[in-house]
Amino acid sequence: MALAATTLSATAAVPATASGASPQAAACEDGHSDHAAEARVRKGSKKLEPAAFAGTGEEYAVLADSATLAGGSVTIPTYFHVVLPEAEEANGSAAEDRLRTLVDRQVAVLNEAFAGRTKKRTSATTPFQYTLAGVDFSYNDAWSTVTPGPVESEMKAATRVGGKETLNVWTANIGDGLLGWATFPTKRLSSNDGVVILDESMPGGTAVPYDGGDTLTHEVGHWLALYHTFQGGCNGQGDRVSDTPAEAAPQFGCPTGADTCAAPGLDPIHNYMDYTEDDCMYQFTPGQAARMSDAWTQYRAS
Repeated sequence: MALAATTLSATAAVPATASGASPQAAACEDGHSDHAAEARVRKGSKKLEPAAFAGTGEEYAVLADSATLAGGSVTIPTYFHVVLPEAEEANGSAAEDRLRTLVDRQVAVLNEAFAGRTKKRTSATTPFQYTLAGVDFSYNDAWSTVTPGPVESEMKAATRVGGKETLNVWTANIGDGLLGWATFPTKRLSSNDGVVILDESMPGGTAVPYDGGDTLTHEVGHWLALYHTFQGGCNGQGDRVSDTPAEAAPQFGCPTGADTCAAPGLDPIHNYMDYTEDDCMYQFTPGQAARMSDAWTQYRAS
């Protein structure tokens, strides 16, 4: 395996506007498994979650409500670890140049989403903006088709940088029908902390209709303690956010008007935390912005 590291920098400005009131929130308790995580899958996948990630979410502690941080007030250094099969190393800069372009586009999409400047209609402004702090390339056959488990841990241990406040993103031709997965925040830094995504899900990739970059938006939502909108189905506490309507199960495609629970509100198919196609997704709610703010203050800022 050869590892070549190259540092890039890119910054996108985000307007500083306030978000909504904070609902009760939850995050991973200190000391739980490194593999406490959530995922996004492709339509038709038989696995809605990696087996190690399944659960009710009751293992997560309730966060204290805090004043929501101002929009764009937190800049998160973001590192991309691009993994390719060993045979690609012979192609030299061509594959790397293409993936650098996809990474740059991906960071721009991430900033647009978290700023509330979305491609469709209204979305809440969150406290977060992302600056590209570095990109490195690894050529490793085992890592290039990584799934959750020992190979993932090996890959992350060898390449992860920074502390709890640093977003690490690994891109590869991941397996098991997954588009990506992410760890929840913890009080002690986990060696597995970060996000893994399908490389071709980045903007300009080939994973149609999941090629708009919103897989990373979804997974970073998890990294900041958001659950899926369909968490818990129609009953219980759901995703612990009061302004996301209950949803019986994940939605795929863009089923406008779907309403699978008796509780008020249509299914939140446009929310980044559902499983709909990228062109259908464009929204965080004020409650989700407040929950991510609480999680940042309690788990990642210190």
